[in-house]
Amino acid sequence: ASPPAGRLVVLALEPLERGTALAGLRVLELAGPEGAYCGRLFAGLGADVIMVEPPGGAAGRRRPPFLGGREGPERSLFHLYMNRGKRGVVLDLESDKGRDLFKGLAAACDLVIEDPAAGRLAETGLGYAELSRDNPGLVVASISGFGRTGPRSAWRSNDLVALAMGGAMHVTGHGEDPPVALAGGQAYVMSSLTAASAAMIALFERRRSGRGQQVDISMQEAVASFAHICGAGKWLDDGIVPRRMGNSLFASVPSGTYPCKDGLIYLMINRPAHWQALAGWINEIAGNHEVLASMFEGPSSNRIEHRELLDIFISELTSRLTVDEVYHQGQRRHIAFTPVSTAASLVDDVHLKARGYFVASRDESAAEAFYPGAPYRLSRTPWRPGRRAPALGEHNREVFSGRPWLVEEKGRRLAVPAGGGQAGGAAAAARAATPPAAVPSPAPPQGALAGLRVLEFTSAMAGPWIGRFMAWCGAEVIRVESNKRPDVVRLYRPPGEPGAGFRPCSSPWFTDWNAGKKFLALDLTHPGAVGLAKRLAGCSDLVVENQSAGVMDKLGLGYEALKAVKPDLVMVSTSGYGATGPYSSYVTWGPNIEALSGLASFSGFPGRECTLTQFAYPDPVSALHGLFASMCAIDHRLRTGEGQHIDISQLETMLSALGPVLMEPTAGGREPERMGNSSLHCVPHGCYPCRGRDRWVAVSVGDDEQWRHLCGIIGERELAGDARLATLQGRLAERDRIDAAVERWTGEREAQSVMEELQAHGIAAGVVQNVEDQFTRDPQLKARNFFEEIEHMEKGRVVANGVPLGLTRTPGSSGRTGAAVGQDNEEILTGLLGLTHEEINDYIASGAVEAAR
Repeated sequence: ASPPAGRLVVLALEPLERGTALAGLRVLELAGPEGAYCGRLFAGLGADVIMVEPPGGAAGRRRPPFLGGREGPERSLFHLYMNRGKRGVVLDLESDKGRDLFKGLAAACDLVIEDPAAGRLAETGLGYAELSRDNPGLVVASISGFGRTGPRSAWRSNDLVALAMGGAMHVTGHGEDPPVALAGGQAYVMSSLTAASAAMIALFERRRSGRGQQVDISMQEAVASFAHICGAGKWLDDGIVPRRMGNSLFASVPSGTYPCKDGLIYLMINRPAHWQALAGWINEIAGNHEVLASMFEGPSSNRIEHRELLDIFISELTSRLTVDEVYHQGQRRHIAFTPVSTAASLVDDVHLKARGYFVASRDESAAEAFYPGAPYRLSRTPWRPGRRAPALGEHNREVFSGRPWLVEEKGRRLAVPAGGGQAGGAAAAARAATPPAAVPSPAPPQGALAGLRVLEFTSAMAGPWIGRFMAWCGAEVIRVESNKRPDVVRLYRPPGEPGAGFRPCSSPWFTDWNAGKKFLALDLTHPGAVGLAKRLAGCSDLVVENQSAGVMDKLGLGYEALKAVKPDLVMVSTSGYGATGPYSSYVTWGPNIEALSGLASFSGFPGRECTLTQFAYPDPVSALHGLFASMCAIDHRLRTGEGQHIDISQLETMLSALGPVLMEPTAGGREPERMGNSSLHCVPHGCYPCRGRDRWVAVSVGDDEQWRHLCGIIGERELAGDARLATLQGRLAERDRIDAAVERWTGEREAQSVMEELQAHGIAAGVVQNVEDQFTRDPQLKARNFFEEIEHMEKGRVVANGVPLGLTRTPGSSGRTGAAVGQDNEEILTGLLGLTHEEINDYIASGAVEAAR
């Protein structure tokens, strides 16, 4: 029996497990690869995530590779990993019954995650406007290729096209190769991380206002933001368009892979002291005295013109030793050497075993497999692996209650109990629609995180980017630093004035990572400075630090010390290897983690042993994991009064982002195959040359109908008439032949015209854009105001890649940038800590506080 048309069916849902960070939070996920990792993050911290699939199941169930190489709806490694911990139901949203049931679920939930296909549900009455009428507190995170507004909002996209249009592919790989995608669907990971963080920020704001909002996530903007090291700020600063440089980095010298006796080792030098240690070691082992020359000392900018010579010097050292010898002996000298890992070596890694990272699991439908574990470690409310990924429709009866409904699935009728407006269901809906008590905040609030105070002890990017996003959302972010150990972004020389000396406030990356913050200068080796830092922590909600493991404890500012001052404090510590384990003191930078995590060996073309980005991808990955975990811990504190410590290993966050790839050798398969831009579920799927120097277009044909359209567009009658190519399996077998035909057609045309013609016929395609393309020729980014102008204290106005959180009701903005070390000493010390000017002068005289400069 069906309810009357248009009647809202409120569904009763069982109480959730307690003792988790997100206990009581209910999430409805419309299954799709774009948001699957977003739902997994919520499920891992205790939210009840209900995955809604269409009749026949979500496409992720048919996504290869499969467990043990045998295809099946419960054997896709993507499905097994991404949907672990979730419940699964089947709903036909094309039917009135299915839509009514979906509305009932949404009325009892806090968050809906929808993918591009689901975004079109607004046409059938299931859009945010309709759902929020029944549940005003609902947050809807909508993930789409280009965002919900703008001239390209209806264009098709996927992981490959988003990486191309977002600028990541242009700066990944080797210059003599085509641009190349990252392994493991990383555009989907970036979008999911952005959506998860934005959703938690919107839920925090809901406590104040009682209102939800739509979160509009553009995959293109998420990728462009993650790749911002090669973005507008740098390009406008030096006029150089970054491109692929193999395994070296344009801004760090030396950097790259070097031969050892038994393989490759990765090295990155980013601090003067690290260069001195390396030069001394080369001299000691190889007897090279030239390497000690003073012209090589100082910041990386001093060594850029000597890159090739220094590579020879370093090879003199590494070629005499094994990978393990260079790795561990180098790290004991505080030199950032790391191996280029394989999946098999990671599963057997001593450090990861000591931290218990991989989780063995034997599912009912599968043999034993090792799952990547927690991407972060919350001390009071830890990550929980959760139940195995659901079988198709497994939780229909458990989720729906009341009179039986019928859902059509593959020609048969499945009995599905449905809600009937019971009192329990109404209560659940009321809980969702009525947020908890408001958080005290200034009036009127400025931004979604107004009233939240964050204290930072950070450097470089992985830590500061957490505070950057929170400041953009209105939080007060105070950054503690010192001129005695300047951040790498403070060691900046204007590219047009190499003899002008350092300009510590002018680096475009300083803006990208620190706009909107306040700055306090403390020498934390001084007891008086430590006392001031503790007082600041006592009036803060969150402390963020990314010092080497153990440094904060040595300074007297570790979590236990700060918890004694503020028992409900939330503190996040992010480092390369995490706070514990045998390698916790090892030095890393983002590119080191690309090599160490296996991303560099899984990505790229078959003949390349190591493929790296130019934008330190693991840094933003760990930062967004840290932002999400921090917001979850803050939400838990608001409900319980309990603070906690969050330990983030940047290696583990990157491994979690690579989950299905890492499962291949542990689940009866083999080492993941480097496939370049090819795919196991789409053909053609690649990056094809176009007219002009280094001009390319990404093209992905998703189904048989699109294949027929493509053959007509490119005039390939022979391919169109080949019956073997009418199905995906046939096209997979003839991939090289198809790629050659597409390449012949694209090579005669401009990349822009290829993209527009294919998109006009419903085929996912995108120019492999560089930053100049994005800034000057992309109407979608312009229409959505992606690039942000920011007030600069020295330059007047500067431009930066935007913050892609997509908060539609409470959009953020960047405060001023270009502040000096200690710029806000007086405001913080007098206004927040109540010190007099005489007391401040005494602290300066003692050396605890450094005068602003």
